Amino acid sequence: MMIAMQYKFVLPADYDMELIERRIKDKGYLLDGWPGLVFKAYLYARQDATQYHSPVNCYAPLYVWEDHQAMMAFLNSDGFKALCQQFGRPNVETWFLDTVPTPPAEQHHFASIAHDANQQTETDIQGINYHAWQTLSVTWICDAELSAYQGQELYAVGYVARG
Repeated sequence: MMIAMQYKFVLPADYDMELIERRIKDKGYLLDGWPGLVFKAYLYARQDATQYHSPVNCYAPLYVWEDHQAMMAFLNSDGFKALCQQFGRPNVETWFLDTVPTPPAEQHHFASIAHDANQQTETDIQGINYHAWQTLSVTWICDAELSAYQGQELYAVGYVARG
């Protein structure tokens, strides 16, 4: 059963988010070809974004793993340890996926994430965390569709790594 995984680093209001964008650009490809990774969407949000509203600056990547062994191998990797040394150890949330997820296509520059199944009817990823009984719904969004999602939890897609 595939697993979606996400953690979120909320950054200070005066944090230079170009550092996150540069980190994604410079290091995003490092997960291309990672064993057991279906894909990783490098998601982030900026308080100063002009196309969408975000109450905080944050880095919140979303992973889809083939199984828990692949996920655990990543969480025990030197790369993840280095991330934790720089930003602190995050709370890692996981959801079991009902169907094979659709990764964002090239034209999808944004993502909407909801934890209430009633919020979004058509989604690209659907899952459930049985520990908290929390649902996950992710929708990939093109620029032209963005206005329809204002008021929801929105992220920019910086890069998509594929396993």
